[in-house]
Amino acid sequence: MRHRVSKGIGLLIALLIVSAARPSPAQQRELTTSDRLAILYAPQLDFTENGDPFVRVGLMEGRQSIEFTPSRPIRVMPRGDEGAEIVLPADRTYRVDIRNGEAGGYRHWVVVEELPVKQRRTVDGIESRWTERGFKPNTFQVGGLFGIKGQVFDSRAILVGVGGTESRRKAQKLRSRLERRYGIDGRVHSELTRYPGGELVLTGVDTDVEIRHRDVLWISATRGDQRDIEYTVPEVESSYDKGRETRTYGGRLIFSPDRDGELALINKLGVERLLKGVVPSEIYTSAPKAALRAQAVAARNTIFGAIGVRNLADPFMVRSDVYDQVYKGLDAEDPRTSKAVESTRGEVMFYDQRIVEAVYSANAGGFTENNEEVWNAEPRPYLRGGPDAPKKRVPQAFRDGVDASEVEDFLESDFRAWSTRSPLGSTELYRWSERVSAQVPIKWLDKHGGGLDSITDAEVLERGVSGRIVRLELTGRDGASTVVERELNVRRLFGGLKSGLFVMDVTRRDDGSIESFHFEGAGYGHGVGMCQTGAMGMAASGKGHRAILKHYYDGIDIQTLY
Repeated sequence: MRHRVSKGIGLLIALLIVSAARPSPAQQRELTTSDRLAILYAPQLDFTENGDPFVRVGLMEGRQSIEFTPSRPIRVMPRGDEGAEIVLPADRTYRVDIRNGEAGGYRHWVVVEELPVKQRRTVDGIESRWTERGFKPNTFQVGGLFGIKGQVFDSRAILVGVGGTESRRKAQKLRSRLERRYGIDGRVHSELTRYPGGELVLTGVDTDVEIRHRDVLWISATRGDQRDIEYTVPEVESSYDKGRETRTYGGRLIFSPDRDGELALINKLGVERLLKGVVPSEIYTSAPKAALRAQAVAARNTIFGAIGVRNLADPFMVRSDVYDQVYKGLDAEDPRTSKAVESTRGEVMFYDQRIVEAVYSANAGGFTENNEEVWNAEPRPYLRGGPDAPKKRVPQAFRDGVDASEVEDFLESDFRAWSTRSPLGSTELYRWSERVSAQVPIKWLDKHGGGLDSITDAEVLERGVSGRIVRLELTGRDGASTVVERELNVRRLFGGLKSGLFVMDVTRRDDGSIESFHFEGAGYGHGVGMCQTGAMGMAASGKGHRAILKHYYDGIDIQTLY
């Protein structure tokens, strides 16, 4: 069934889906709204006409209404591709409202460990460790085996979670507490027990159009215009700063209730088009070509690594914000990064047929770090720390790691790490200094349940292979002490230091308590995986993007999926 609305003609359309008491066999074979919701939430892959996997990106949540203006005529499809189509004109502003929204049902768990299914044998030990800590852990298998043009990739993972509360706020508080106490890189895994719902109403701002449907509404260009259509959407949350902005998107739009029964906007588009809007947000667009290509592959890995593993209780596969990867839409695209995406089309990093977790930081300071030292996680064989320079240029003392007794010498060394050879980026943060008042860690400890009235001593208990601090003990005037675990928490303790790779001196008051800390450090970020500044230095020295990736991710295989 197809309905067309010509310009200048008002139309009132009400689509009401009514379930019959005794549906006919033909009706029984039709997909219900619940069926279509199940498909929307499922981590399945379908493909563009060019063979790119489609992905659903969450753009907006928590709204009562959302406006958009299409550059081409659109098809409104309450029942999806196989149902009725209502064709509406271009260059008109339309608004979708949600009415009588109903929150979904969820059970929330704090993920304390994520590991490949091949490491299932280690789960018992992980569960025992958390049981000894006073929790009742539960395990979940997520992800799947996905086939693309005859090639299979495995995103299956086992999550070990604790908490199991119906309150997301309680789960978030528990996550923060466990991050501080045990150094986990926590996230919340939500089990969906009941779909959210609501009536969606599409109206035309300057017309009499009104289309109603329960729970989900698809918007697409008319046939032949799918590649060229642009949707202008105002009031999108800014990715890094407070405030809202207008953005432009392609592909399809999907409206559906979010977790709280408010309105969510989802963009369905091919992975390669998505990447063209992601990569410019992750690296300088003026970076050398090989560095842009390496970043494009890393970003592609992040997308595929999330499918079926993250956001399982949401109607989208990935988010468009810093919790996954920032996607600012079509206006963010740049010819140089778009070319990098096109030249690496379909390239993905694997280790033992599993998607590589392509983490990266701005500047490793000359030496990358093991993943388990930064986050409380099982070691990843491809995320091993090492010198960020050709071996022959690395002083002998540092080739196998930076020992605790060698950190000061390492910081004073002048060997030419890749991140010192970059034409741009955070080269100036290869070495840095900073002074922090003792009140900063005191306030952080007070907020996270390890309070000290004053600090009289700070002792480094353990460093990682790169020399980054991973365990630090602070002692107060009365002899009470607290231990801060993991590199990320050490940085947070002092107000967000650029890196955990540092040495420190203190200034004391007359009573012997510490007044301030003075740091001499290296790098910017956690130092695990790819050093972006180093990648630019390698590219400027003539290294190709595959050589860059294999330098930062040990033992990987780069395959072309499509």
